[in-house]
This record gives sequence, C-alpha cells and structure tokens, in this order.
Amino acid sequence: MPLEYLPIMARNSAPKPPRVLVAPSKPSWCPITKPLNQSRVALLTSAALRLAHQQSFIPREDLSYRRVSSDPAAGDIVIDHHSGIGRVPKQDPEIVFPRTALVALAQKGIVGGLSPWHFSFMGGLRQHKEIENELAPAIAGELAKEQVDLALLVPY
Repeated sequence: MPLEYLPIMARNSAPKPPRVLVAPSKPSWCPITKPLNQSRVALLTSAALRLAHQQSFIPREDLSYRRVSSDPAAGDIVIDHHSGIGRVPKQDPEIVFPRTALVALAQKGIVGGLSPWHFSFMGGLRQHKEIENELAPAIAGELAKEQVDLALLVPY
C-alpha cells in the first residue's frame, strides 16, 4: 500500500490552515520504456538544496531550480528549505539527496547510468499554476536534454 505523503503533509503543515491539495490539470506520467539497468537516471528533490557556491533559494515562494552535479565530490550541499523537519537532513543531505547511493547503483550496473545533473527546487510552494506551467516544464526540458529515462523524486 503506498504512503499517502501529500495528505499527511497537508494536515501537518504550518502555518495553518492546512494546504489545499491541487491535482495537475495535465498528468504527465510516462510509461517506462527501458529496463532499469539500461536507463539513465536523475534525482529530483524538493529540499531546495544546492551546492555551497550556488545562489540561495529565497524567498519562500522561490520558483527557480538548481542543477546539481551527480558527482558526490562536486562540493558541499546546503539545504535552504524553510521546513522545521529539516534538522537531520541538513546534517546529512544524502538522506534527501542520495547521490552517493545512486553512484553505487550505477557502478554495480543496477542502473544504466546517471545524468550529469540532478535537479533541486523548493517544495511546499503554493503557486500551483506557475509550478505546472513554468517550473515543471523547465525541469522536464532539462531532463530531456540530458536524455534521462527515469527521474527519482525524493520529497522533503
């Protein structure tokens, strides 16, 4: 049985009243066309994380995204997300951005390869139309440019 993550977060979100859940007007799920061991994979995270040298995510409704190298040695990760649940991930960003684990899966041949870039954005935004019409298509374009077959979303 799948975990109903969004309703739980909506009930427990601050500030009150609870967030309104909005379904996209055009669901964009795509069928899997290749076996995992032949697929190029990218991470997507809603933790608003970035490499230390990249521009911060500000303000709370930041609709931008960051390209983050898939190489775990590329630099230190900073998490800008404003959520109070982020104390532990801020100490160990691999919890919400498992670059090292994904590299290991690629080295073992479990996944076919990695995109050179993973993508990070601010979760918990309330600008639903802008997310659907601007942010999501921009990230989808980046994934297509990098010939990504599967994107693993790690919510924050």
